[in-house]
This record gives sequence, structure tokens and C-alpha cells, in this order.
Amino acid sequence: MPGAKPGAKPGAKPGARIDASHEVLEHVGELELCVRAPDLPGLLREAGAALAVELLRGEAGTPDSTTVVIELQAADRAALLVDWLNELVYRADAEGRVLTEFEFERADEGGLRCRARGVRAVGDVPVKAATFHGLAVETDAEGALQARVILDI
Repeated sequence: MPGAKPGAKPGAKPGARIDASHEVLEHVGELELCVRAPDLPGLLREAGAALAVELLRGEAGTPDSTTVVIELQAADRAALLVDWLNELVYRADAEGRVLTEFEFERADEGGLRCRARGVRAVGDVPVKAATFHGLAVETDAEGALQARVILDI
């Protein structure tokens, strides 16, 4: 992702440690998440964390010790990312719970199974949905996964 590689180390060797990161770019009526992580579970975790920041709008929320299990099936990793984010948006809207902690039992091209915990949200959910518009999930030269996904707000 040109210009959106926070934490990238120019000339890093394959197999070097890759730290997860994300960047949020604001557009009219939408936000673009740029997420980077060493693997698919890390990418999904980082995308979930970035979404949680947006859903909570800087508030801490009230801790909720309830653990939920999320299972999703998808055609590929890009569709899985959109489905994952939309599941998190749905739970925030329908249950008033913003999930912030993710433990993946499985995450691969075909789906995921995750245990998650979070906080009680305050107020309306500011994100409507993750979209397929402009969606990209790619492996960069360092072997990290990079994703771009647009959120309707």
C-alpha cells in the first residue's frame, strides 16, 4: 500500500519480525482502514482493534466479561475480512457490545473461529458496514499481509 506502511522496515529480510499496525483514512461518508500484520489471524485481530477504536469514539466503555464465540465461513481471505468486520459492527449495533479482545482458534482462507470479549458501548454505532469497494488483501515484499477496506459511516 503506497504511503501506508507504518512500521515497515525498508530492505527487511524475509522471516524478519513483522509488527501489526493500522492506519485510518477519513473520506466523505466513509473511513478507509489500512491494516498490516504478519499473518491472517494477526490481520483480523488488528482490523478488529482498529474498528473498536472507531466504534468507541475514544471512550473506554464499561468492561464486559462475557466471552462470545464467532464462527464465519468465507470464499477467500478478503471476503473473510469484510464478513469479520461486519460481524463486529452487527454485535456492536444489536448487542451494544464492542469486541476488543480476540483469541483465534482458527483463521484461514475459508473461515475463522474466535473467542472474543469486549466492553459495553455508549451511544449509537458510528459505523454502518464494511464494504467490498476498494477491498484489497495482499502479501507485501516482507511477507506481511496488508489490507485496505472501506467502512461506511
